[in-house]
Amino acid sequence: MAPSSKSERGGPGGKRGPAGAAGGSSAGPGPRGRRDHVVRQLDRVKISGQLSPRLFRKLPPRVCVSLKSIVDEDFLCAGHIFLGFSKCGRYVLSYTSNSGDDDFSFYIYHLYWWEFNVHSKLKLVRQVRLFQDEEIYSDLYLTVCEWPSDSSKVIVFGFNTRSANGLLVNMMMMSDENHRDIYISAVAMPPPRHCPGCRDMASPTPGDRQAHCLRHGFMLHTKYQVVYPFPTFQPAFQLKKDQVVLLNTSYSLVACAVAVHAAGDSSSCQILYERRSPPVPGRRAGCVPARPEEPGEREGAGAGQPPPGRGRAGPGLSPAVAKAKEFVADIFRRAKEATGPAPAGGGARAPPEPGYVNYTKLRYVLEPGEPAAPEEEYEDDKISLPFVVTDLRGRSLKPLKDRATAQGQYLTVEQLTLDFEYVINEVIRNDAAWSRQFCSFSDYDIVILEVCPETNQVVINIGLLLLAFPSPEEEGQLRPKTYHTSLKVAWDLNTGTFVTVSVGDLTEVKGQTSGSVWSSYRKGCVDTVMKWLVPESSGRYVNRMTNEALHKGCSLKVLADNERYTWIVL
Repeated sequence: MAPSSKSERGGPGGKRGPAGAAGGSSAGPGPRGRRDHVVRQLDRVKISGQLSPRLFRKLPPRVCVSLKSIVDEDFLCAGHIFLGFSKCGRYVLSYTSNSGDDDFSFYIYHLYWWEFNVHSKLKLVRQVRLFQDEEIYSDLYLTVCEWPSDSSKVIVFGFNTRSANGLLVNMMMMSDENHRDIYISAVAMPPPRHCPGCRDMASPTPGDRQAHCLRHGFMLHTKYQVVYPFPTFQPAFQLKKDQVVLLNTSYSLVACAVAVHAAGDSSSCQILYERRSPPVPGRRAGCVPARPEEPGEREGAGAGQPPPGRGRAGPGLSPAVAKAKEFVADIFRRAKEATGPAPAGGGARAPPEPGYVNYTKLRYVLEPGEPAAPEEEYEDDKISLPFVVTDLRGRSLKPLKDRATAQGQYLTVEQLTLDFEYVINEVIRNDAAWSRQFCSFSDYDIVILEVCPETNQVVINIGLLLLAFPSPEEEGQLRPKTYHTSLKVAWDLNTGTFVTVSVGDLTEVKGQTSGSVWSSYRKGCVDTVMKWLVPESSGRYVNRMTNEALHKGCSLKVLADNERYTWIVL
């Protein structure tokens, strides 16, 4: 991973084989295995839509810089862990973790933004404390993520993957092996230059780096606890829709949307959830083209209604990509058709909203136009996660009354919640062929299989351990047995409703531990995700930076900005 040089290119180790053999087959791989030549890798770009970040294993020295040459030694001695480049390439991010020497000390985390220029030293432009005064007793796995197209903020996940030490467990009951704490902070990105609002905020205190308008200077924190089997972390799906994060709390899936609005913006503008209205045929295009329909398919559909997601695969797509697109489109089509065809005529009355739809929206301001109501007035049993909203100086933002008008910028936090146990019971009762055999379920695990940001559909797989009577065809004593199955469900972020995509058969659990059952189930989910995988354009990816290497006792070799082909050598 070191920068290339003439000596490396010309030395014996730089040769791959006889001249002219780079692109053809050979009798056997070289000592390190063969790599496709550049032309073949570029040809793969046409198929996948993405340029491999490992297209070039080495870069010339002129685009590689040493970390020690651009960071003062004082910062390195202070324990800065450098994570990587921001998606825009303008910033390099680092963090510090500080704690006392005794067992009762808390870990305190700070995140730093450094402005990067290949010809000068890093310039510190922002420093924030993460997780707002949480009492964190162990070192965290940190992951900093950016949305595909939303460059206004980053979101930081902190995972407590091991419990606190035995003394704290016994004396304070802070944790155990069946629970893990998840810490989350969303932080506004520093602007390239001060906007008028930032200049107004900075005018009373010139030189204060924390003086920013709300759009460029908010922080949002929350914490929740997950239980075994601990949910998988899937940032590529959880952040696939811009401005929205999907959080699996073990008991529910919470879609959270965070946005900053200027004064005078319509209070009705929102990212999640539209109250039910008569559907309009063709109102939304499908996420990907659907497969061609056979004669007689969709017999119950309204006359003249175009099939959801219908479209051409387009020239130039490989058969593998076209097949993947058709497969995923079929899943979304089935989920959409399960809601029924659009009613004829434009004056049809909307169906009543299901009682299980849990949606909340709160607005926060730093200086509300009128006194904020006491905090308890905003408590609601539909709110799944409590949020603390502050500015960069740590001043708390206050919730705004429903009918109050914001005098300046305000931040909205939307939450749409899907309760897993309600979904499980409803799907079994209404759609499972084995519902009459069912007794009870003992455990479940949820994996996100796909998210379509255009149609706002989220497809999840629910793995179930349950008790059920054997089928009547089985001979022997009729006692409940332990079975495993899975339920696929599509959740609509526009309406908050869900539909059943498929219900699996019952598979008896014979001599398996729950750990082996969940391991096999998650492997099957990975296989399904890979089967459904549709390549994205090169710019629509979730940028992810993590301290995983630190927890493995090693270090990254480079911090790579693969879009601009720039490396910081560590």
